[in-house]
Amino acid sequence: MSITNITSSQLRQLIPIVAKKELLQKELAEIEAKLSAHVSSKPATRSNGAPRAARQLKLARASRVVPVKSSKPLLAPRRGALRDAILAELKKAGAAGVAAKDLSDKLGVKNQNLHVWFSSTGRKIKGITKIGAGRWQYNGS
Repeated sequence: MSITNITSSQLRQLIPIVAKKELLQKELAEIEAKLSAHVSSKPATRSNGAPRAARQLKLARASRVVPVKSSKPLLAPRRGALRDAILAELKKAGAAGVAAKDLSDKLGVKNQNLHVWFSSTGRKIKGITKIGAGRWQYNGS
C-alpha cells in the first residue's frame, strides 16, 4: 500500500488503528516513567536501550572485590619492611643462620625474591654473610 494510492475507505480503517497505537505508546511511556521514578530520577533507558537496573547490577557485580586468602603472612607495604623483617629473622637465628626457603615461608615472600634480595640489597648490609647454599647469617648488631 503506497501512501499516494490510499483510498478514503482504507484511511477510515487506519485511523482507529493509529489512534490505538498512540494510546498504547502513551501508556507505555507512563509505565516507564513510574519504573524510572522507583529506580532513580534519571530515565529508565539510555541510548543503547539497556535498562538502568540491569546495568547497575552488572556494574555492581563487576566492581565487587573478592578478598584473596593466603596462607602466608603479608608484609606491611612500606619502604624497608622486607629489610627489617629479614634482619629480625637473621638475628633470631643467630650463628646457625637461616635458609632462604625457611625465610620465604615465614615472611610470605617468594624464595627467588629473597635470593635476589640477598645478592643485591643484602650484600650492601654489613654483617650479612652467606654460610652455605641458600643459607645466610647476621654477624652485626
